[in-house]
Amino acid sequence: MAFINLLLDLVVLVLGLSVLGIGTRAPAHRAGTLLGNLKPAESRPARSWKPVVLLVVLLFLRPFLYRLLSDVLGEIPSWNAIPASIPFRPDSFLRLLVFSWVSFLWTLIHFLCWVLLLSALSKACRDPANWNRFFEELVGPLIRWPLPLSLLLPGLAAGLLWFTLRWPLRIMTIAPPPASTAAVVEQSVLVGLGVWVSIRWLLGGLLLLRLINTYVYLGNHPFWDFVHQIGGIPLLPFRRLPLQIGKLDLSPLLAAAVVFVAAAGLERALVVAYFRVGP
Repeated sequence: MAFINLLLDLVVLVLGLSVLGIGTRAPAHRAGTLLGNLKPAESRPARSWKPVVLLVVLLFLRPFLYRLLSDVLGEIPSWNAIPASIPFRPDSFLRLLVFSWVSFLWTLIHFLCWVLLLSALSKACRDPANWNRFFEELVGPLIRWPLPLSLLLPGLAAGLLWFTLRWPLRIMTIAPPPASTAAVVEQSVLVGLGVWVSIRWLLGGLLLLRLINTYVYLGNHPFWDFVHQIGGIPLLPFRRLPLQIGKLDLSPLLAAAVVFVAAAGLERALVVAYFRVGP
């Protein structure tokens, strides 16, 4: 059920991005050409509000699918906010509706986390201006925030979401009563830190794609050049190690292993701290 729910969240996320007009700007032309030298007229991204209706409808219809999947698979939908996990019993439409919205907001926060991290790493690219424009289209003015502040934002959003929902979830008998307000604040800090555990999948994927692109020609699309440059940043601490066997470079595999081990260690530490704080 978790995988199916993730796919549904991604569908809703794409609809939300289309509402914001992301991906609707005219493509940039190469410098030095006639079109590239012309100053484009000021225009706003084309926006359609039809997807927002579909977005809301999907969020309200998903509880029926959750109920069906729970009966078929025998699984209960859960909000897995590292280091906590809150199950939503499928015997109430209202509970499942709350889960539908919470799950989407949680996916949106992780999307923001990944985009801001990629934006920060892209500053080390050979031509960061092009990628800055791309990420600015995704996150708007956040791209111009000071780097430490922008990277704090996903954790703050996650912690605020946990803090805001902790008492409503208690009233709906979804979560146990909190020990105290101070305990909820500490939990919110831990949940905010837990958001960054998910970047293991982002960095691991980048390292894998970079390894494949190094030995398999996948075309000259700018995406692969971006992957090769960004994927090389986590490899910098391993450059001096003898990880080359013939023409095979094992540093991406070692770097991916280090990333996943470090993320697992952080996740375990957060879980231990969460249980010390209490429910």
